Amino acid sequence: MKLLYLYSDSDFTPWRENINAATIASLIQATPEHVQSFVTHFVGFTAEFADFLRQFDLVFNVCYGYGVADQVEVVRWLDWHGVKHTASSYSTQLLAMDKALLPDMCKQVGLNSPPILQLNELGDWPLSETFIAKHRYGSLHRNMLFFKKDSIPYQQLNNLEDYIIQPYIEGREFTLALIPEKNGLNPQCLPPLEIIPNDGRAIYVAGQSYGLTYKDFQPELDETMYDTMTEGILALHKLLEIKGMSRTDIRVANDEIYVLDINTMPNLDPQRSYLPALANHHGIQMKELIERNIKSAMVWYDRQFVQQPD
Repeated sequence: MKLLYLYSDSDFTPWRENINAATIASLIQATPEHVQSFVTHFVGFTAEFADFLRQFDLVFNVCYGYGVADQVEVVRWLDWHGVKHTASSYSTQLLAMDKALLPDMCKQVGLNSPPILQLNELGDWPLSETFIAKHRYGSLHRNMLFFKKDSIPYQQLNNLEDYIIQPYIEGREFTLALIPEKNGLNPQCLPPLEIIPNDGRAIYVAGQSYGLTYKDFQPELDETMYDTMTEGILALHKLLEIKGMSRTDIRVANDEIYVLDINTMPNLDPQRSYLPALANHHGIQMKELIERNIKSAMVWYDRQFVQQPD
């Protein structure tokens, strides 16, 4: 098999994801021996570049954007040009990226998500004193605004475009990683990782920096909560028809699970990213993780071919 790692250095992506030459070097080093690996930067949305990419059996997509284009736009272009790749499809990524749709999707699998509120509802909202405004299509927890009920920045909020407002859920935060099973046929949910701020903060966004939190790889959870958490997130992964991997951030408050964000292209830097750390803790080395994702992508494309009408 000829496998191509496709990436754009963090300096060239809109949100400065954890991706650089060192990340790619670690992936190449961990590539299974039977796979012939190559690597290239994303160089532009051209027909010539698409022709080049189609020469490979599979593109391992770790391109989180190019210039002002985000990862969803890159995937749309790959899908449009018939390039086989490991990331979820354009339709799946677009659906997962829209945080305004998250409450309804969670409801379908029996989970909660913080409700989306209108500006005129905040003063009378009885269930929270703290709110968060975030970009409807944003990523990496950037450009968030936190405020209290008694100091609502009405003028600032009125000037925001494509933002949603939600109550801030105070509680325990977890991240759950979904990876393909060993045969690549189905997804499996790894045990949850609890993320705890190491400075006593009451309000925090763990995803803003891996290094500023304590990671508990074996958190105390009763069996019912563990099962509800892992089975619910697995159902959400399947509902969205995510290909390969995903990572979902949740909060637990008053024995209720609230989904905060779904990442359909989790970062794979071995030193700075949650998913590789979780996999490694549970005995899955990077080489096996890559192997599983290769198998999962090939199975996904085989299924698409079978489902095509005559």
